[in-house]
Amino acid sequence: MREFEATAEPTQPPTWAHKQRVLFDLMADAVDRFVDDYTGPDGEPFWPPADHVGVDGFDDVVEGFSNWPLLYAMGGEESLLDHARRVYEAALERGAATETPFGHPMVVDGFEQCRDWFHLGEGNLYTYNMGLAAPDDEAVVDRATKFAELYTANSETGNYDADERVVRGPMNGSMGPEFCDFSAYEHHPYGADYRWARHGLPWRDLEFDEAADLLDPANEERLFEVLNERCAKGDIPLNLNITSLMTNAYLHTGEERYREWVTDYLGAWRERTAENGGIIPDNVGRSGEIGEYTDGSWYGGYYGWSWGGWHYVGIGPTVAAENAVLLEGDREYLDFPRSQLDVLIENGIEVAEDDVHSTLYIPHKYGGEGDYHYDASGVLTEDDGEVLWRDGWYEFQPHTDDPYAVHLWYMSMRDEDRDRIRRLRDWGTQDWRRVDPRAKTKHGDGHEYAWLAYLDGEFPDYPDRILDATREHVDERLRLFDAEGNEPTTVDEDYLRDRNPAFHKALLQLTMGAPQPVYYGGLVMAQVRHFDARRERPGLPPGVAALVESVTSDGLELTLVNTGARREEVVVQAGAYGEHRFTAVETDGAERGVDDGADDSGSASDGEDNSADALRARLPAGSRMSIRAGLDRFVDDPSYDHPWSETEP
Repeated sequence: MREFEATAEPTQPPTWAHKQRVLFDLMADAVDRFVDDYTGPDGEPFWPPADHVGVDGFDDVVEGFSNWPLLYAMGGEESLLDHARRVYEAALERGAATETPFGHPMVVDGFEQCRDWFHLGEGNLYTYNMGLAAPDDEAVVDRATKFAELYTANSETGNYDADERVVRGPMNGSMGPEFCDFSAYEHHPYGADYRWARHGLPWRDLEFDEAADLLDPANEERLFEVLNERCAKGDIPLNLNITSLMTNAYLHTGEERYREWVTDYLGAWRERTAENGGIIPDNVGRSGEIGEYTDGSWYGGYYGWSWGGWHYVGIGPTVAAENAVLLEGDREYLDFPRSQLDVLIENGIEVAEDDVHSTLYIPHKYGGEGDYHYDASGVLTEDDGEVLWRDGWYEFQPHTDDPYAVHLWYMSMRDEDRDRIRRLRDWGTQDWRRVDPRAKTKHGDGHEYAWLAYLDGEFPDYPDRILDATREHVDERLRLFDAEGNEPTTVDEDYLRDRNPAFHKALLQLTMGAPQPVYYGGLVMAQVRHFDARRERPGLPPGVAALVESVTSDGLELTLVNTGARREEVVVQAGAYGEHRFTAVETDGAERGVDDGADDSGSASDGEDNSADALRARLPAGSRMSIRAGLDRFVDDPSYDHPWSETEP
């Protein structure tokens, strides 16, 4: 570990540093209030009600607090971790007491009974964030391995066929893949006009004059019948999110079988994609045959190309490739999601926005010939208003809402991937040098491109602006608490998520140089991670702020500021899981602490290896240190272990 001591005279800390520390403290206080007022005496969520019967919504409950461990792991108060543990345990108990139409509870053995990996991915963000926050917690480790074992070849659940490398159902979980009965959604208040209707129905070969006829409540029984025939069995790309569950188990245990599961299963999907002419099929039968339940069609599956389209199809390839790169260190795996983006770009349509700029509208869906005059705002249409369909591709729109291109560049650091992001820029609606405090979705997206503009030197005010916007979001939640009299006016599966006063994205970007994880089940991927050396806990010490100012293929630039009144020590780890290594290191306002055979610029002496997996920065009160470090990325075995774990007897 390379060690440095800040020597610069104390100066007025920059505004971003003060704002960052205020946010950490404010969100901890706001969560204290939130737990007191919006959960029961033991942290128990108020939903589901005692008489509830259903299969949907548990992930929404967990989303209401899943980021608290992550905020703690970045430097938040320990109360965030305590609250997260308590509310999660209470939520599990409530889920285990909630019935489904299948004769067993919503949560069995701590895991949802049978759901798709769009929702399971969201709900398991808590599981992954706890690995960053408390890898020494036996309950956290036990859950990580128990959950992964649900998908191994010898699991009694029957979720996974290792011979065919197939997950045996689009819905799966602790009760296996056999409870994917879409008629269960009749118990959901949305009825027929649920997630299928909102995305446009995928089938054009049924007995109806128009696909939209299936939205008629009178045809609901037929809708569920077709769903059960075509979409209740076999594998879909969303199941690639299970690689995060396996990667999480590997980060805790280092057991090779979890790593092999990731690469084997990802390899199976790459083979299917090659067999399908380079486009990932959205449905595979239990025999491994593409289109086994859709009359040989490679599209038309659950959450597939003709249903949710690229927004959903792109999740699995992106998440799985990230996990494989993390585990293996080989960035060739990124060719998989890259190839899918390139297919869409090749089929895109340029739309002029002004005399200078054009936006590429890429197709988000693929389907057979037929009627496409459903409500799909923001997409290209024919002269008669019907959704434009060209050679099977339709729903042509900008690539603005999905983070997949950003994640591809972030993992590869290749110029061509950065150019692809610019190629996909939406010139019609999105200003990359603007922070919109009104842009708030459940997954906190909307500012990835503004962050990239900052890293490119085009938006120097971004740190202050995004911190101000985050503060406004917290204040807005506090005003809601006041308006409600500290009691929820409505209680549904979303009530916690819609009131959670903790927001993590800005702090991830600024302190760790990390994008928001793929919300539907991705792991945090970061340039650096910070630890409080004196207290031996994850996160920045009290009063210390961090700003990653540059991220390039060569390395990064990082500034640490101690805004507090006490001397602090920060360990800066290369990568979220120690997967990177620092090479050349230069500092401003610092001197070397311990001689390890290298000078401040990082040049080695006596032929010794100059690389390091972490840096230790000693920061007197009011001091500031700037670090420019080279990075060898994905060269070390990743682990949740904290930097001091290796020195413990």
